[in-house]
Amino acid sequence: MEKTKLLSLTTVFGALAMTGCAPWSQSEPTTSMVVEVEVTSDAAMAGTLHVEVDAREDPQRVREQDTPLPYAATFEVPLDVPFPLSGSTVEATASEQASWIACRIVQDGAVVAEDRAEGAGAIAVCEKKLRAGPQ
Repeated sequence: MEKTKLLSLTTVFGALAMTGCAPWSQSEPTTSMVVEVEVTSDAAMAGTLHVEVDAREDPQRVREQDTPLPYAATFEVPLDVPFPLSGSTVEATASEQASWIACRIVQDGAVVAEDRAEGAGAIAVCEKKLRAGPQ
């Protein structure tokens, strides 16, 4: 009888370990969200660039003129408060030498906003805002 119980417990714990459901195999909780911003164009520069990452703990903003392209920036948003990120926005203006400009916002590896605008002086706007209720 005791051998049967021991064998059953061994089988259960072994199955839990193989599926990743065992309490000792759980990964550490994530402490921050990663927000990546990208701006590209067929020109070497953007006319203007405005980036806003509206984090509750540490809001971050970038405002630049004549920004070299491609542009990429990574922001970390701490997750230790309720509603840690209210939104992210990118606004990029194409230079006079550009025929297009594009932007993209990626949160934790998932593309959440992207836009492309055509023509010299065109404006690409990417925005991801926190919305309550049905999406």
